Amino acid sequence: MTSRGQSLIEVLIAVTVGVLMIGVVITFIAPVLRSDTHTSRAQTAASLSKELLDNVRVISEANWHNIDGLTFGSSSRYYIATTTPFSVVIGTESVSVGTTTYKRYFYIDNVCRDSSDRVTVVQSCISPNKNDPSTKKVTVVYTWPPASTSSISQYLTRSQNRFFIQTDWSGGPGSEGPVTSTGSRFSTSSLSPRIDYTSSTGSIIIQGF
Repeated sequence: MTSRGQSLIEVLIAVTVGVLMIGVVITFIAPVLRSDTHTSRAQTAASLSKELLDNVRVISEANWHNIDGLTFGSSSRYYIATTTPFSVVIGTESVSVGTTTYKRYFYIDNVCRDSSDRVTVVQSCISPNKNDPSTKKVTVVYTWPPASTSSISQYLTRSQNRFFIQTDWSGGPGSEGPVTSTGSRFSTSSLSPRIDYTSSTGSIIIQGF
């Protein structure tokens, strides 16, 4: 009986020690697993944000007015519907990857430049700074669970020049650019009193000084 009792006590002690060791191991492993999960989610979120930024650049290169016509400021949230063709949608996009849901959106800021052509003010141009209609700042905001948020920004420029042919100038002066379609008017400077646009349809004649 004594031998059996000792064996039972030894088993109980071994089980107790084993449980304690498992608890210690879990205590050390759990934070590592949480850290790995957080890192993985952060990497996925960053990849999704880069994808959205690339899509914004694509639609701006296709037609600058796709972003130039949007409401500016961080309170105006948009995302890109990846249908064919891409289109801008108001709101925040939810993207599911595995069992995790990520959220992302972008907003547009105006860009202003000083007399040295340096970007100085975003969103509100205060004299003597001037608005640069061919440059916009795009910011992508992205979140991932449980409650992490980050953002990336990039300046986009209207690098692809498009042209059209205008053959009717009969409307005279008064068309200040930029314009997106032809008409019958033109923009003038101090030379306007010397511009003859009525003598020959389709022609502009600069009269002598």
